[in-house]
Amino acid sequence: MSKKKKKIIVSNTTSSETSTSSRSASYFQSSNNLLFGKENYKWVFIGVALVILGMLLMIGGFNENPNEWDESGIYGFRRTVLAPAVIIAGLIVNAIALFKKSDLS
Repeated sequence: MSKKKKKIIVSNTTSSETSTSSRSASYFQSSNNLLFGKENYKWVFIGVALVILGMLLMIGGFNENPNEWDESGIYGFRRTVLAPAVIIAGLIVNAIALFKKSDLS
């Protein structure tokens, strides 16, 4: 007959300490998963850049002579149509980037 050796593990922690430490260890292991992936952040930055571009398109347009009124500088296509459309496109891109499913598993 062969003799089997038994392994005895001795621990100085109580059962409540063991369960708490195992819970915290599993929490820290699972917290490494981020909510957004690289692709999400890329689209968020593109959306923010579009919003900033729309704001830049809206600024400017001063009159050289304060006694003359120039409607084309204030009510032009760039400020009334193009800039708001670019800003709205940037907001839509940001919304899509936030709701897009991340590729992280």
